[in-house]
Amino acid sequence: MSLRVIAVAPPGLPEGGLGRHTLKSADPASLFNACRVAAQRADEGVGAWGRSNWAVPRQQRRDLLLLMHSLKEDLPEFEALLERERPHLLLLGAMTMCLPGAVACAAKAKEILGDEVCVVLGGRHASETIHQSGDTVRHEVSSPCRLMAEAHVPAVFDLVVSGEGEHLIAEIGEAVETLMERGLLAADLRRRLDEIKQAPGTWVLSRYADGLIDDLVGRSGAIDRNLLPPPARVFGVRTAFDVFDGRLTGHVFSDTGNGCVFDCDFCSERKSVTGGLLQFGTGADRLMRQLQAVVDAVEEDFPGRGASAFVEDSTLLGGSPQQIDRLAGLLSRAELDIRFGGQFTIDQIRHRADDIRKLSEVGFDYVFIGVETLDPSIIGGMSKDRRSRAGQWMSRTEQAVESLADMGVRAGSAVLFGLGERQEHRLALLQQLAQWKEQYGSPSPISLNWAAQHPLRNSDLGYRYHEWSVPAGEWIDLFEDFGEASAIYPLKGVEPPVKEEVGEVRAAFQELFVNT
Repeated sequence: MSLRVIAVAPPGLPEGGLGRHTLKSADPASLFNACRVAAQRADEGVGAWGRSNWAVPRQQRRDLLLLMHSLKEDLPEFEALLERERPHLLLLGAMTMCLPGAVACAAKAKEILGDEVCVVLGGRHASETIHQSGDTVRHEVSSPCRLMAEAHVPAVFDLVVSGEGEHLIAEIGEAVETLMERGLLAADLRRRLDEIKQAPGTWVLSRYADGLIDDLVGRSGAIDRNLLPPPARVFGVRTAFDVFDGRLTGHVFSDTGNGCVFDCDFCSERKSVTGGLLQFGTGADRLMRQLQAVVDAVEEDFPGRGASAFVEDSTLLGGSPQQIDRLAGLLSRAELDIRFGGQFTIDQIRHRADDIRKLSEVGFDYVFIGVETLDPSIIGGMSKDRRSRAGQWMSRTEQAVESLADMGVRAGSAVLFGLGERQEHRLALLQQLAQWKEQYGSPSPISLNWAAQHPLRNSDLGYRYHEWSVPAGEWIDLFEDFGEASAIYPLKGVEPPVKEEVGEVRAAFQELFVNT
């Protein structure tokens, strides 16, 4: 019996569509990363994956991955995918705010397929709530396994993957096929962790079965990131960011780490949780291969559309002058027809202007920046505010926006509320951004977010995250223009959002950036 697999990014909302002004891709980039080794095996005809429903051209393989936003609106498509493929393996990759959506998807799969499907949950939430602590594995209060054991959610996840799953996911697929060849059901794997081969990477594989939580820890050493296949090569590119004028946009990574080089308290990608830089010296070469793969995939699958890319590094190549210079040289010699963007901090833009200018000469024409506040002291400071003695954050931010405009590089901005600021600070920030947009043409677009507390491996607030972060009803409408948001999981020491204030912020955003 040939292996059948689907992979799904569960929804973060119980109902309601995406707001027209939220920045969301049509491609599930995190799933692409997690599943790329399995997809490469399918491409090369290796093992169970080479015999699976993934052993098809990448455009057909892409149809086996689903990105959901709203449970109510997207559930019919998910059900149709389950009925059509009848998968033996369902891979779910969830951020914390998507955990209720993951539970709902897993429950639906079990309702339709029972133990004929092995449901595997991975993603950032699992990695933040299940982790090694010394010689033991720690399950935080919101660990999916603990939630099942304590009956906060139904026992619908057969396996939970924490950490680097690229190679482990491929081995799970092999183990599922082996069990089925012996006449067992796919979900029997939850009681047979010993059937799964060790795989490179830092990971923990957990299960809850027969009233017990058990863990298998990866002990095969580190992943060689230079050998990981570019996601565009095995999944193609379908999304198109507006800022690149109709060109198809691939998500690319330098694979130099699992999070950010900074350590801001409010951020779920903070360095103290996700770890430091990895194989940093070859980051530019890996990123170059991914950019080349985007160009190749677009030319082969959609001739004439043109290629673009967004670098999903927390800051592009960690802001390293040496790596940026290396990338600029590689792009110059390759003469790729590509436009791309990425993220830098305010101070990196101000002090890496010459490096950014080099990149702008080889296709780099868009920067996305985080402008959480006009005054970091209001929210207790930020790790990335590294040069506070060189001037106030607001004036340095304006200098960065002006510098980009002088280079012909456009800028967009993520705005994060709910950090402890007052309402007048929120409205003043929006007003200031609107003034800069009128004066410099940037930042645009503006992405609104309302901070949610993430587990961070050591959260002591007792949040279990099994309830929707934005409840159905009025809150859905109020947060329509927001990306990530939460009404019930505020940061530690911060009051939950007030409906009237959120409504006022949304109205100001509409007036300043939408209706002008």
